[in-house]
Amino acid sequence: MKLARRIVAKLGFSERAEAGAAVVLVAASMIVLLGFAAFSVDFGWLYLNGIRIQHGADAAALAGVVYEPGDQTQAYDTADAIAGDNGYVDGVGGTTVTPVDYSDDATAVDNQFQLRVTVTDTVDTFFMRVFGFDSITMSRTAVAEYVLPLPMGSNLPYFGEDPSIPGREPHFWANIHGYYTGRQLGDRFASQCLHDDTGSSCAKNPDARPTATSGGVPTSGGYLYGVEVPDGATDLSVEVFDGPFYRGGGDNVLVGDNTHWGDPPPTTWFILYAPDPTPLNTTDNTVLCSVKYDPQDSFADFNGDGFVNAGDDQNGDGELNWDDVEIGVPGGVASLWDRMCGTTFNAGAGVYPLRVVVANDGGRGLNRYSLRASANNGSPRLYGLGDMSIYVNFSGQTATFDLAEVQPVHAGKEMVVELWDPDSGNIKTEIFKPDGTSPSCTWSATGATYDPCSVSYGPNDYDDGQVQIRVDIPDDYTCSGDCWWTIKVTYQVSAAGGARDTTTWSAHIEGNPVSLVE
Repeated sequence: MKLARRIVAKLGFSERAEAGAAVVLVAASMIVLLGFAAFSVDFGWLYLNGIRIQHGADAAALAGVVYEPGDQTQAYDTADAIAGDNGYVDGVGGTTVTPVDYSDDATAVDNQFQLRVTVTDTVDTFFMRVFGFDSITMSRTAVAEYVLPLPMGSNLPYFGEDPSIPGREPHFWANIHGYYTGRQLGDRFASQCLHDDTGSSCAKNPDARPTATSGGVPTSGGYLYGVEVPDGATDLSVEVFDGPFYRGGGDNVLVGDNTHWGDPPPTTWFILYAPDPTPLNTTDNTVLCSVKYDPQDSFADFNGDGFVNAGDDQNGDGELNWDDVEIGVPGGVASLWDRMCGTTFNAGAGVYPLRVVVANDGGRGLNRYSLRASANNGSPRLYGLGDMSIYVNFSGQTATFDLAEVQPVHAGKEMVVELWDPDSGNIKTEIFKPDGTSPSCTWSATGATYDPCSVSYGPNDYDDGQVQIRVDIPDDYTCSGDCWWTIKVTYQVSAAGGARDTTTWSAHIEGNPVSLVE
């Protein structure tokens, strides 16, 4: 009040008029202050609602993108539903929820693995109504990306050796170890123990994937493969070679199964699911076929002395090889292939997850096998999903394997390659892009950068340990048709001749598989 009187005095008002003018000035000042307060309340309210709308858009994009690009309808429906769960129901009260993907608008997102969701809502105001603003329309947008697991190990209709067809020699078998077999033998995820033990009292493997079951059939654990069926293909057939652990005895020349210190070999399950845009999550997939293989008598130990040795040389040529199996097994090598459930499947195009898991029955054997797929009107692909456990055995010293398929969408990112337990004579690893050139990479053990990406180490440096190689994917990276990166491994030849190594390989693009990019 004193300040107001000073102001009116300066303006030359009389003492009586001074008091009245001061009251008017104070009133006017209060109106201005109340106006600012009103705007502050409304701006705070609008800011809060902007955050809420953004969170709704974020949640909708993250939930829907996991169905891209395979199922646009499900992606959009899920985005709408999750936005609704957050209070923004499309078409209600002036609210709109608008999902857009690459197939609808190639300019809205960067690639087919992204989903853009825009949420628009009308927010009522409080004091701003005095100035004619009864409500404010606000929009917020989020773009999410789903990085699918990298296909690994094979760009062909088969995964692992196929001794029944000449020329199918990728130099490795698919591998899985018994439930209580120690991790130090090379299987990072199926082995439940750090070291060999006979039961649940063992020191736990922190990387283990426990086996859960439903209705007696495993629903988790082990390893996942993808059987990718193209559009138009019909009558999918999936076969397993030596799934029942026929070749026990530790023969490193053939499959390499090993009953391991006389314990019972493992019981192995193969479960095929209907295709789904989220192949790593099989909880919502239909089971098309489940096959349980109990361990069988060994076909390798033909003379029954309990060992695989020269006495099992069936044709007398001085070598233990598949020619001996041709003689010793009715139907020859081809009879070791078993078509899953004895039938074909017609669930449409897409990636059919195939889970391989050992039962929690105390078995400790080392089971090796192969997989293959065929179809009419199209050729499937069969590969590991994100990781794979393999058993390498061949007569040479150096072999090149399919590592992972990396699409151009990952240009400028980083691929992380993890080699678990490469201690059985592995002394050099080289990685190559599809064009045969080698990228720059960083090896975790030293932090040093290698250009080209060629890493050498001692043959026993990583027993029950990991080599991590971080590979730079160039900003201008592209590929046409063949996008497979390869890995060349040099082994220290064993005393028995050739390379023998059980290891687990993983590869992924750095970052959360589902993340916001805008």
